[in-house]
Amino acid sequence: MTTIEPRRGEARSPGMTYQQLLDTDTHPVPEVLRWTNNAFIDDTDVSVARYTSREFHELEKEKVWKRVWQMACREDDIPNVGDTLVYEICDMSILVVRSAADRIQAYWNVCLHRGRLLREFDGNASELRCPFHGFCWNLDGSLKQVPCEWDFPHIEERRDEFSLPEVKVGTWGGFVFINMDPKCESLESFLGDLPWHFKDWDLAKRSKTAHVARVFNTNWKVVQDAFSEAFHVVATHPQLLAGIGDA
Repeated sequence: MTTIEPRRGEARSPGMTYQQLLDTDTHPVPEVLRWTNNAFIDDTDVSVARYTSREFHELEKEKVWKRVWQMACREDDIPNVGDTLVYEICDMSILVVRSAADRIQAYWNVCLHRGRLLREFDGNASELRCPFHGFCWNLDGSLKQVPCEWDFPHIEERRDEFSLPEVKVGTWGGFVFINMDPKCESLESFLGDLPWHFKDWDLAKRSKTAHVARVFNTNWKVVQDAFSEAFHVVATHPQLLAGIGDA
């Protein structure tokens, strides 16, 4: 018997394809669901050290999390002026603030005096006051008040230099993104053609009805990998098989 090896990128389960499944739909199928791309990417083995190495984790903090656009919240998480949200990644803390009705800003969540977290919890605030010594900033990041200011004449002389350091903010589809790299590419460039994939579903008109979080005692990529592949559907979510054209 002769076995024919499928070319890389073309191997698939026998039977009806997803596109053939769509052909049987009784409703018009959005154009974006007709897009296919079966290009072979790579099958190089990934070193286990990528998931266990402290050195690699520290490298990711510098090369990924301090440079990439990342979703911090939804706009409706901070609908009112003065609403704040604490976003944390690794050992870094960012404070997202609705500083005006039409403006969202984000700052390093740290007091410029002694380095304490400005805010530990989400909530509304009329000002950003450090709970340690009381140094205070306006919602727009400008310095508002220094307790015992006569002891800090150098601050008064250079007041503009004591505004809260900002991080980049961008919004799309009702989501709020932040980027800690002042030289980062624009959010629009980073998203690429993602908005096209959602053009038939206006995410800005959606709202969050529940927020569920869980802490996993593992490297973040172990969890992310599970949500990035569909191979586990056959065994873990067999109820989905009827609608995806899989094994």
